[in-house]
Amino acid sequence: MNGAERQELWERLEAAALVHGELPPAVASPTPWFVRVMLGIAGWIGALFLLAFIGIGFHSLIENWPGAIITGTLLCAGAAMLFRSGLRADFASQFALALSFAGQALICFGISELLRWDFFAVCLAMTAVETFLFFAAPNFLHRVWSAWAGSFALALAFWDLKLSTFAPGIVTAAFAFLWFSEFRHPRRGALLRAGGYGLAASIIATVIMLSGRSEGVLWWSRAVPAPGNDLLVWLGLGLSGTVLIGVSIRLLYWENVPLGSRPGKAVLAGAGILAAASLKAPGLGPCVAILVVGHAAGNRRLAGLGVLALLGYLAHYYYVLDATLLQKSEVLAGVGLSLLIARLVLLKCLPAPESAEEASHA
Repeated sequence: MNGAERQELWERLEAAALVHGELPPAVASPTPWFVRVMLGIAGWIGALFLLAFIGIGFHSLIENWPGAIITGTLLCAGAAMLFRSGLRADFASQFALALSFAGQALICFGISELLRWDFFAVCLAMTAVETFLFFAAPNFLHRVWSAWAGSFALALAFWDLKLSTFAPGIVTAAFAFLWFSEFRHPRRGALLRAGGYGLAASIIATVIMLSGRSEGVLWWSRAVPAPGNDLLVWLGLGLSGTVLIGVSIRLLYWENVPLGSRPGKAVLAGAGILAAASLKAPGLGPCVAILVVGHAAGNRRLAGLGVLALLGYLAHYYYVLDATLLQKSEVLAGVGLSLLIARLVLLKCLPAPESAEEASHA
């Protein structure tokens, strides 16, 4: 972040009454980035050697579920203690990260053995484990991982109930709630941002691997459409679009744009069109939600992630669409033409902005 961007960010925070006073001076990193990368790699190598020692020396202990769960819990506890020790060294943080990943793998194995490989129960148990680790281990990258792993495990539990079409909408609603809460709880900003990024990654994984009526990239996604359960499938597909409309309404309130105004009606009409399209392409609404929330929050990384998610999902949807190439071309041409016509209609209907503030709202 350069000086102009820091000044702009500080002014936005000051306008939101989150900070006051002069912009603090930038603190240069005392360690070059390539040294930090090498220390991080060294941390992973050290952790792998330690895990290999545990695997060889205590092989008989971790073969049964009590030993696996206890060993995994100790590894995760050690990682949390390292994170909470306040050490900002890259070696220590990467070492703790590797320890935690290995501990979570052992816990997952032990819980699977304990529950006799009941897929639904294991997913719920791992959701609880990851939720606990999210709050217990105060490291940004680890929290992103825990948010992703916990929410995706919950999505897999929905898949096991043949209700996977509900998963993208539920994860997207949780994602929007976290990002909208960021400015209301500035003291918990780091916690909420980590959870928000993890849920954004989970949305992408969910819409691609468990993509509603289409076949996902995983072999077991072929079982998603449940015979005789069409009503629930359509309700789940409608949930993604409903969440997108809810996000749009929240953003209009955020920008003080009345719902009955022309800009408000135009935004709601666009959200309605995308919600309707989500019935056939269920990942469209959640990916657009990432994009608009990132843009509204002024978060370029999140907006960029939304663009990549949208492009990746459309490419995946085009690939798995059960139609001939000619039909796919006709669908793409029709959608492109419809969007161009919609843009022209909106430009005709929307009034010209009279001020810079109004232009920013439009």
